[in-house]
Amino acid sequence: MKPADLKKLPPPVASLVQEGLKARGHYAGTTRGFPGPKTLSAFRDYLAAITPAPEVGTMAGELVKLARSQIGVREVPMDSNRGERVEDYQAATWYAGTGWPWCAAFICWLFREAGAPDSWRPKTPGAWDFENWARKQPSRVTLYKPASHCQIKPGDVLVYTFSHIGLADGQEIDGHVATIEGNTDEAGSREGGGVYRKTRRLSQIRSVIRVRDS
Repeated sequence: MKPADLKKLPPPVASLVQEGLKARGHYAGTTRGFPGPKTLSAFRDYLAAITPAPEVGTMAGELVKLARSQIGVREVPMDSNRGERVEDYQAATWYAGTGWPWCAAFICWLFREAGAPDSWRPKTPGAWDFENWARKQPSRVTLYKPASHCQIKPGDVLVYTFSHIGLADGQEIDGHVATIEGNTDEAGSREGGGVYRKTRRLSQIRSVIRVRDS
């Protein structure tokens, strides 16, 4: 079932879906059986949570597995761009020190921990600069710009229109895609305080970077 199909359900059935989403921690709204944007977003999150990662042993699969393991990491103290794990993310880039926005650093860390060699893995602390990195690695990755030139898959790196970056954690569904992102929050900020699973509109994505396994 697609999220949009929830609106076609009779209210008693839709109410059961809302109760199930709430019980699984994806939803905190009402359960009266009239699905709105919050219910649809929660259902996309649920679909992402039950979507298997790509094949184990592939770079995409390793990126997704690692990203899922980091959901729940928070800055210490909050709103500081610091903390033991955050500083480890930042150390995966070429940029020194800490205390700076780390959404791109999170992606660099994923590549490092997934086993990508230093000779070609990303090390940039800039979200939009990932496109420049991708252009320099044509044998390793494919850059799709605009993003509409491809069908997003789990493990794709997503560069957003608002100077932010994340990792796809699912397939495209109803014009949206589930993601895992660092340096964001419940509201989807580009300078939030942790690693979260989000749902983004495809219109928010300016480019897609896909790793090719050798």
